Amino acid sequence: MKKILFTLFLGILSLQSMQAQEVFNEVVKIAKANSEDTSKTLETRKVATFQMDALSYMAMKVRDEVLADTTSVENLNANINYLNEQSLAMYKFVTFFVESVMKARRDKDKELVVARFKKASLDNPYFNDTDKELTLAYFDKEGYITQFSLDTDWQKALQQVGYVEPDERVKR
Repeated sequence: MKKILFTLFLGILSLQSMQAQEVFNEVVKIAKANSEDTSKTLETRKVATFQMDALSYMAMKVRDEVLADTTSVENLNANINYLNEQSLAMYKFVTFFVESVMKARRDKDKELVVARFKKASLDNPYFNDTDKELTLAYFDKEGYITQFSLDTDWQKALQQVGYVEPDERVKR
C-alpha cells in the first residue's frame, strides 16, 4: 500500500507544474506506465487500470460532445479544459483515497473511508450517463480498491471528501 501511495504522490508532484493542456496526456502516461509495470504491486497496477478506464471514459464522453457540436471552437476548448481539470482531480481523488485508507488503523475505519469515497463518487455524476453497467463497472468489483463510478465529477467529489491541497495542509 505504501508503494501505491508513493507512486501516486510522485505523479501528483509532476502534474502540479504542468501546463493545463498537458495534464490529461501526462495522467494517461503515468497510469499506463504503472498498469504495465510488472515490478509494481498488483494493487498498484489495479489502481492504474482504474485510472486508465476513468480517463478513457472521460475522453469518450468529451469526444461525443465535441462531435455533437463541430461548429464551436469555444466548445472544443472548454472540453479540453474539462478533460485536463477532471484528469488531475481524478488523480488527486485516488491518491487521497489511498492515503486515507492507509491512515485508517482499524478495519472498521477503513470501511468508513471506502464508503465515504464511494458515496462522493456516486453523489457527483458529471454526464448523468444512464449506462450503469459501464459507469458502475468498478463500483462493487471485488478485488479492486478503487470502487468508484466512472461518471464522476472528480472536482466535486474531491470537495465532498474534504481534500485539501498538500501546500495548504502545511499552513493549517
